[in-house]
Amino acid sequence: MSAFYAIASAFLYALANVITRFGLRYASTSSGVLMSLLFCFGSVLIYCFFATSLDQYLNRGVFFFLAAGIIGPFFGRLLLYIGIERVGTAIASTLYEDKPLFAVVAAVIFLSEPLSLPIFLGLALMMAGTAIVSLEKSGGQIERKWSKKDLIFPLIAGACYGVSHVLRKLGLNITPSPLVGVMAQNIGAITFVPILALTRMNQENILSNNKRAWLLFGLVGILQALAQWCLFRALEIGKVVVVSPLSSLSTFFVHILTALFLHGLEKVTWKIVLGAVLVVSATLILTLKT
Repeated sequence: MSAFYAIASAFLYALANVITRFGLRYASTSSGVLMSLLFCFGSVLIYCFFATSLDQYLNRGVFFFLAAGIIGPFFGRLLLYIGIERVGTAIASTLYEDKPLFAVVAAVIFLSEPLSLPIFLGLALMMAGTAIVSLEKSGGQIERKWSKKDLIFPLIAGACYGVSHVLRKLGLNITPSPLVGVMAQNIGAITFVPILALTRMNQENILSNNKRAWLLFGLVGILQALAQWCLFRALEIGKVVVVSPLSSLSTFFVHILTALFLHGLEKVTWKIVLGAVLVVSATLILTLKT
């Protein structure tokens, strides 16, 4: 059952990333981050107000959720959006899927989860796929070219989300409630919104006035809230070394959705496809052999 929730989370995140690509045509990266965070937080807050009680948040497990929110949904999302804006959804989402590398290493160190030969093989394939995508010169955005230096943004975003998986699992070991985890995580993420707003206020219109931007990033926020719950549920009943790689199937869904809906904005080349195949193959090995 943990596999089902992890795959569902992967699809929802992929759909959110593709919609983000559309949204970034009408708003800046910072605006997109803020709008999606606000909608994600708002939708979770409304539901948790009726579905949880205050005493469920009064334990030390919540601190792990808060930390996960700061590292993952805030910094990770900001860096991922920058990556999507600069190199396109297909490349950014593929490189972002390096998160199991960091999640597995952190899980072995901090959670004492077993590390087997299939896991090594899966991680090697994932690194190979990432390397091939990084060699792509002609793919990505049709509208403009990008620099190799831009690849660092989705890579670090993946690292942030990978580490946050372990923080979530640590929190769930103490507070086994996905809803509490999602709520606390979003509180952690939303606390940095004023800082981002203040730092960008003099450089751009921090909240877009475009109705399409609000509609698109509102949908992104709701999809991410659902994806977070599925991921927390998967981590609650499964191991990080299995759940994190399975959630990387989002790169598979991203390429399908990109080919269907973003053909006018991006092109998917053979290097991107090959890199994605290796990442997905690594995911399957990590899932079936662990």
